[in-house]
Parts: sequence; C-alpha cells; structure tokens
Amino acid sequence: MALRVAVIGTGNMGIHHLRNYYHNPDVELIGFVETNEKNAAKVKSKYPIEQFINFKEVLGKVDAVSIATPTSTHFEVASFFLNHQIHVLLEKPITDNIEEAENLIEIAKQKNVLLSIGHIERFNPVIQELKDILKKEKPVFIEIHRESPFDSRIYDVDVISDLMIHDIDALYYILKRKLNIISSIGVKVHSNKNDLVNVHLSSDNILINIITSRATEQKIRNWRVVLKDKLIEADLLERKLYLSSKTEAGKKIFDTNTEHQYSQEQITAKILMKNDEPLRIEIDNFIQSILGNTVLEVEGKDGLKALKLIKAIQDSIITI
Repeated sequence: MALRVAVIGTGNMGIHHLRNYYHNPDVELIGFVETNEKNAAKVKSKYPIEQFINFKEVLGKVDAVSIATPTSTHFEVASFFLNHQIHVLLEKPITDNIEEAENLIEIAKQKNVLLSIGHIERFNPVIQELKDILKKEKPVFIEIHRESPFDSRIYDVDVISDLMIHDIDALYYILKRKLNIISSIGVKVHSNKNDLVNVHLSSDNILINIITSRATEQKIRNWRVVLKDKLIEADLLERKLYLSSKTEAGKKIFDTNTEHQYSQEQITAKILMKNDEPLRIEIDNFIQSILGNTVLEVEGKDGLKALKLIKAIQDSIITI
C-alpha cells in the first residue's frame, strides 16, 4: 500500500520534493500546500494534483509530509504534524532556535513518528566516497568553498543558516568528531545579514577552513582535503573526485645526456561517481524508513547538532 504524502511549500526546494514524490512508486502524492499563486501555477502546469491553502487541510489525508517553508515557520508546521502522528521530512535548518529543535525531537519521540532533516549533502555520492576514504586515513587540512549568486527569495536567514549548514553537517557525518570554532568573520553584501562568511574550525588536530558566500556570481561546491601524502579534490556539483598522490615508481620517462632527468613524481586518479540525484535518495530513505525497510539516515538529533554549531558561529562572528 502506497504512503500518502503532501508537500508543504513548493518554492525553490519544495518543488523538487514534489517531483521526486510524484515519481516514487511507493508514494501516493495527494497534493501540495502553497499560498503563493505563482508557485502554485507552476506546480499545476506540471502535476495533476490538488492544491491546499492551509497546511492543516491535509490532516487525515496523509501519512507523511515534506516541509519546505521558511525556517521561521518550521516549528509551527512540523509540530502540528508530529503531534498528529504524521511522519515529517523537514528542510534544513531544523528550526530557528535550539529550544524549538529539542521540542520537535521530543514530540517525535513521544508520538513514535519519524523526524528527518533535509541535510541533502549526506546523500551526495561524492560525500559518501569521501567518508569511505577518510575512514582509513585522517586528514590534516580541509578547505571548503560553497558559493552562489544572491537569491532575494532567501530573506529570513544569513548565509550560515542558508548554505554553510550543509558543510557543517557533512563534516560531522564524515569525521565523526567534535568541531571547534577558531574564528569567524562575515560581511554584509546584498542584505542586512552576513552574505559572505569565512570560518576556521579545528577537529582533533585537523584544520578546517570554510568560505561560504551568496554574493558570488558563480555556483561553487568544492572540497579540498589534504592528507599526509595525498590530496583529494571534490566537486559536489559535478560529482567529480580526484585523488593525487606520490608515485613510488619514480621511473624516468625522458633521459638526455645532460644532468636533467625526468620522472613521474605524482599520479592523479579520477574516482568515478554514480550520477544519482541526492534528493531522490534522501526522499527514498525517508519513505523506506517509514515502511520499515531501512534505517533513517538523518534524524532530528543530527539537525540539532548542526544547528548548535551554526548558532555558536553566529554568536562568535565578527562582521566587518
């Protein structure tokens, strides 16, 4: 029997949730909740499903919901469904503040329903591969660039809550270590909140530098991971990963009568990635967890952990 699902909010991210549910064989997509008629018209032009104006209208018609509304509404909407024993996939960040996040986690526990948080990068094949590589060898330095053009539709959070939180969660997921703040600095470019932020972290003698921007006229999602004798370069957008290391061969590839000799000092390998859409995998994990076929990958406690660190960064940041 298919799970009955509705998508709450069909803006930038919600419409992609809707697309993936629509094509999921284990889902009956009963409709979507949207007050913005421009967004609603876009949905209706593609999918023959019902529109609801108030999220409470879908009660009794659904087993699960995806919530992709502004962060300031997360607690109100998610707590309503959890209290009525409806499973929730909630876009990141989990809530505006730590107390609300803790309350959502407690409600989900008391009502025995799933609360999953949309930390989508965990499902990126590149992050999965990085996690496997770094199980075997500890890095010494990680540099992360997550940069995008400014989007005026994201009005209620700064770039830390909007974008950096993806990499914070991914670091926790990969390293399984505590992250400590060394310094954080930000600048307001297009809004009254920090639009470009540089944060230095440490984790068990690993130095981490994160540059996050929504003031860059190019979309960049790059990680550079330095190990003792290797360099990993990862492109999360193109889903490409390169591993450079010294070669033991040291073979001469060209030898003249002069003093110069040419040898292969380094080799770079391209690691092939599956071209799976991370959001499709995330939603499938949510659905299959409800059906009892797998374990939920991202729980409310993971969203809370990432939220605590971004709040600490926001509290410590120096805005120039």
